[in-house]
Amino acid sequence: MRAFVAPSSIAMRCVIALVLAFPEAMFGQEGALRGVVADSGGAPIAGADVGIASLHKLTRTDDRGRFSFEKIPLGAVEVSVRRLGYEPQKVQATVSNTLEMSYNVTLVARPAMLDPLDVSGNRRHVAIEGFHQRRIRGIGTYITRDDIIARNANQLTDVLRMTSGVQVVRTRSGSGIRFTSSPSVRRDCPPTMWIDGQRAPGIEIDELPVDDIEGIELYRGASTTPPQFTYGSGAACGTVVVWTRTPGGA
Repeated sequence: MRAFVAPSSIAMRCVIALVLAFPEAMFGQEGALRGVVADSGGAPIAGADVGIASLHKLTRTDDRGRFSFEKIPLGAVEVSVRRLGYEPQKVQATVSNTLEMSYNVTLVARPAMLDPLDVSGNRRHVAIEGFHQRRIRGIGTYITRDDIIARNANQLTDVLRMTSGVQVVRTRSGSGIRFTSSPSVRRDCPPTMWIDGQRAPGIEIDELPVDDIEGIELYRGASTTPPQFTYGSGAACGTVVVWTRTPGGA
């Protein structure tokens, strides 16, 4: 006659088996991730932005090109590396508490696309880097060029239609978006639009060509909108910040 095993005993044995097989998965253990960023000649690159978007972690390399993330969850992560003047890179890395690994990332210099005397153009280039920094920190909702391509969008509302908290509406010029916050529910409340760091009053999102867009930032209200995009607007109905593509990409 077989002995009866209570369901609770079976569950406990399964838990014990999981702990023995995957100890790092059970108790939220953490590890570190380190590396060095250099150019194609092996020279270290200081001041490169190194981010893990899934964890909203962002750091910068020191004068020897080194970066480090401490106390982050174990497992696979995607690390993005950006520096003005270089092609961005993405690296698949693994965070472990048993194996100390250092990742070497090589950035390839991007051909100069801007006149060194073109101050406004260079400032705009730096501003787009700010978009990527905010995206990694995860303050708002962000749409990248890769997202636009992946969704095969003909209009920007095609990209934003499935975004949480966003409603596509009909406008006099075609289609636009509204945030589903309380002011938007009570009345038509267009968000404040910014294009390349400049306010663009009266513009709806679908008036912008899809192929010209590098990134979009969405902020549902004044409390979440970065200060540089609230000046003179209040952002009560939310804010949409659009970055157009630069020659050769951002």
